[in-house]
Amino acid sequence: MTKAKYHVHVWDNDVDNTETVFEAPAKPTLDQLYKLIGCSTVERVSGYDKSVSNRTFDIWIDEEGKFKSPVKNIRATNAWFRWLERKYTPDTIGAVFKSGDFIAGKVVVYQKIKELD
Repeated sequence: MTKAKYHVHVWDNDVDNTETVFEAPAKPTLDQLYKLIGCSTVERVSGYDKSVSNRTFDIWIDEEGKFKSPVKNIRATNAWFRWLERKYTPDTIGAVFKSGDFIAGKVVVYQKIKELD
């Protein structure tokens, strides 16, 4: 029998693109996401980064991140762009993406892992 656990990735928006990864016994709750990101409202966007997963994943961001700290989170923005390029054609991507848009602030990504008991 296997028990599900989660890898939690916290991507800072600093110049070093700092990533903190830890294992959690369960999927993070909204309250835990608020604490990890440092906010009171979160928003989910999609992303794609092979170093995290070969599949699309959720990126949890501060809904008001650009108002608080308009500093681009390079890693999160790049993962979001890669997802946009996979999801939309060049003709339709403009309908969902505004030129110059980006993700700001600290973000959280988590992925389910399994370990043997």
